[in-house]
This record gives sequence, structure tokens and C-alpha cells, in this order.
Amino acid sequence: MLQTVPISDAQTRQEEESLIVVKWLARLHECVPAESTALFDKAISRTQLSWDQLKTGEGLTQEHFDIVLDYLRRDIPDIILRFMSRVELLDLGILGYAVLSCPTVGQGLGIMARYLELTSDRFTEHHVTEGDQHIIRPLSTWRHLGEEESIAEDCIGGNWRALQVMMGPKADFSGAEVRLAYEAPEHQVVYETFFSPCKVVFNAEQSELIIPDDWLKHPITSANPLVSDLTRNICERLLGPGHSPRADTVRTVRRLLLSRPGQHMLSLENAADEMRMSTAQLRKRLYRADTSYKKIVLEVRMTLARHYLESTHLSIQEIAYLLDYAQPGPFSRAFKKYYGVPPKIARAQSQDVA
Repeated sequence: MLQTVPISDAQTRQEEESLIVVKWLARLHECVPAESTALFDKAISRTQLSWDQLKTGEGLTQEHFDIVLDYLRRDIPDIILRFMSRVELLDLGILGYAVLSCPTVGQGLGIMARYLELTSDRFTEHHVTEGDQHIIRPLSTWRHLGEEESIAEDCIGGNWRALQVMMGPKADFSGAEVRLAYEAPEHQVVYETFFSPCKVVFNAEQSELIIPDDWLKHPITSANPLVSDLTRNICERLLGPGHSPRADTVRTVRRLLLSRPGQHMLSLENAADEMRMSTAQLRKRLYRADTSYKKIVLEVRMTLARHYLESTHLSIQEIAYLLDYAQPGPFSRAFKKYYGVPPKIARAQSQDVA
């Protein structure tokens, strides 16, 4: 039975985030085998938080939770899916109530994506509808390129769990598919169990969750119009403060460019169309954010180039083509101008460090 969650006007998004992290850490602790209790304590110590803070939630952020999860994952590879199988939407506090009281699944997913965008520095979600399919793709942020497996488990596993809760146990979950851009891990059976009856495909071109588009119109089993109005107003306050339209524009452009691996870079005009604004509007917003479309394209290309050089065996020519350069020469010159060394030297330096 839903209970009223008291929340004062002074409560900030950061305070709500802290309460969520407290609940998530408790769920995570439940997933750790009894013989690995010391491991959990070591993971907590890496956050440099006091036990009082862990109880009250004061100062806790999503980043603290990510630190603990990343440490545990080294010894418990399937910890993320273990956690996802236990987490409940109501662990999100008032945001969870808002999701569960929405009239449709699509609106619920929208609230969750908005919260993720404001609290996580690991990845963002790209939602796109193609024909009769809706696709959810995780996009790593700069600091977390190379963490495709854990980010895919986090994003795709989280959305799959949310879909199960919102649509209810009697829903027909056939027609969905999970594609993962990496080899099947040792805990492959955990994937198959967690995502059942969803088809799971490894070694795909990119990681994504594909669901029938009509699922977005599916009514949420716990929808409550009265509660929905209340929680929507609170969520607008919690998710609204501190949100910068300028930062949003830059982030959206980066997201568009990152969502097209191996494809032609979008022109300024095409990017503006994707963002449903005129070319002049996009150019002006980027100018006000002290950047330009050309600068963002270069930043995305060079960041991806460094990642490919350090994390793959792709040739310089292959990397150049992936980044939409017609020839390796212009790519190498741009890379040297950006980083001060040519691609071959950058790759050799990363191997020396390793």
C-alpha cells in the first residue's frame, strides 16, 4: 500500500539523491555473500564517508554508490545484475512514486531517464523509435569510455527491471531483445535468467535494449491520477533546479554524435533538425555556452580516437574511417594538433604505461 512521503519545500534534489543512495547501498549489501562482508566494508571505506553519513545519507551522491559498486564488481562480476534483481522503484523515494503513478510506461521511463541525466556522470541514455520498435542505448561519458560492460548492465538491466515492475507480472514480455557489444562473460547464465524471456545477443554492433514501441503506451498497473499530479509537481521541483539549458544543448549534441558509431558525423543542419530547432537557434545556444558545433565535433572525434587507440587493436586507418575522416592523413594531423603527439606515439605511450 502506498504511503505518503513527507517532503518539505526546502528539500533539494541532492537531499533526495542521498536518501536514494542510502537505500541502494542497503540493497547492494544484501547482494554480497556472507563470506564477502569484509569486501563490502573495504568498498565502503573507498568512499571516505563516515558510517554516520551512510546511515543518515548526509552528503551521499550517485558517485559514492558507483565507487562501491565498481570495487565489488572486481570480485563479484555479476553484482550489478544481482543488485538490479533486488532493487525496487520505490527505492527512488518520491521519484519512484512518481514513476509508479504515471499513466503510461513511456512517461515513467522519461522520469527515470531525467533523474539519471542529472545524477550520473557515467553514462546517459539515448531513446529512439525506429518503426514499431523503441530502442534504449547507453552512451558512456568521457571519463567512463571503456566500461561498456558495466554500463550496459546498469542501463539496460535497470530499464528492464523497471519495465517488469511498471507493466506487472501478467504482462506479455515477448518481442523484446537485448543486444550487447561485448563477448559473453562467465556469468552469461545470469544474463539469460535476469532478462528472461528476452532474447540476449552478445558481440552486437552496439549495446541496446529493443522493445515494441506499443509498450510505451502500456498502462502502469499502479497508476493513480491523484498521486500522479502531486508527485509530478514535486518531481518538477526536484529535477528542475540547477538545470542549465546551455549545458543541456552541449550535452545533447555530444549525445547525438556518440549515438552514431561508425556513421557520418551529423552536419550542423541535421543536428538542429534532430533537436527540433533551427540552425540559427542551435548555433546561438552553443555560442552562449562558449563553444561551437565544430568544436564539439572535434572534441568527440578526439576523445573517441584516444579511446580506440588505447583500448582496441584497430589500425590508424580504421580509426580514421570510424571517425568519418576520408583519409588517415587528415585524422593524424588533427590528432597531433589536439594532443601534441601523433596517433602512433599516443598508442605506444599508453602501452608503455600499461
